[in-house]
Amino acid sequence: MSDEYKLLLVPEFSSSGGTRNYFYYLLNFYSSQGYEVSIALCRNQLDDEIKSLLECYKCRFHIIPSRDKGFMRFLRYFPVNLLFDIISILPIYIKENPDMIVVSNGTPGMFIGLILFPVKFIYTFHTYPLWTKIICLSSIQKTFLRIFLNRNKMLTTVSEYSKKQILDLWVPAQKSDYIKVIYNSVSKKCFVEGHIQNENTNIYRVLTLGHVIWYKNPKIWIGVAQEVIRQRPDIPIEFIWAGEGNLLEECNYIVKQMGLEGIKFIGHQSNVESLYKQSTIYFQPSLLESHGISVVEAMAHGLPCVTSDVGGLPESVINGETGFICPPDDIECFVAQIIKLLDNEKFRYMMGQSGKSRAKAFFSSDVQNKKMISLYSSLLQN
Repeated sequence: MSDEYKLLLVPEFSSSGGTRNYFYYLLNFYSSQGYEVSIALCRNQLDDEIKSLLECYKCRFHIIPSRDKGFMRFLRYFPVNLLFDIISILPIYIKENPDMIVVSNGTPGMFIGLILFPVKFIYTFHTYPLWTKIICLSSIQKTFLRIFLNRNKMLTTVSEYSKKQILDLWVPAQKSDYIKVIYNSVSKKCFVEGHIQNENTNIYRVLTLGHVIWYKNPKIWIGVAQEVIRQRPDIPIEFIWAGEGNLLEECNYIVKQMGLEGIKFIGHQSNVESLYKQSTIYFQPSLLESHGISVVEAMAHGLPCVTSDVGGLPESVINGETGFICPPDDIECFVAQIIKLLDNEKFRYMMGQSGKSRAKAFFSSDVQNKKMISLYSSLLQN
């Protein structure tokens, strides 16, 4: 790809998780394609790791106001966000004069106002909208996007389910061709050779990764863990949840008060590779999930997965083939499927290998790169 193209990237990401990993992916992808990149960031995004990455990839960056606290949070959402989007980015746009603006966002609607700039545009949804049926906002927003979405102004998202939600709430059906589904990928190091499941320990570990927040369903997770351990008292079982979140302290308190042995919330962990390699099953009972990158990483490591049947999770986990899916509130279903896997080593292995094959076919970096190259080329060379 020619290095003549200049991109302005406007990312939203947290201290960990999928949006941050996607930002890393974009920096690497842009470098491989020879794009010249400038980035608009809030000051609180500039931690030491991000500064090091920007220096490594030789990206210019500009500081923009944050909308994370107080009254400013109201400026994150349509339609009041449009003016803020334009005012905060316009000076950077004039200075950088990019060929394309790219928004990578975990908050649907934030920075959608940049579609108004007279330049090529890509807006990536990392989650799907859950509202805009209020005060006719859905109709207003659909009218807005019907006017401005075209072959030079595209939306992307991370699952077919997410695309459906966007079409239901935000985008008129006649504009569906301007929404592209590009699954997030896992790194090649996840595709370890051989069958690595709990090789270095005699404990059967059921692993969960992610923020300990309401939509990850930690209370149901505790109930499932408690019941599995109760039903298999002679098997050394350990349920591990790695990740930060506003419910972490409460969940640790519940586990401690109930005296639940073998159930652990261990907070943020930098070396998740070792957790996958030392685990037997991956478990994720989310209430909402646009894609579920941790599930795909677990599949790449050869772990059978037990997940809820919501959002994009059934696009990754094929029920009865690479794992099992259950309704997110059905403790009995989760318990039965986890026990079925614990009781049958051959069954676990077969499902794990099927999951690894599916991850390679649909969620590898090579697959994502091909789709990204096709999308960017179609826009920039148009």
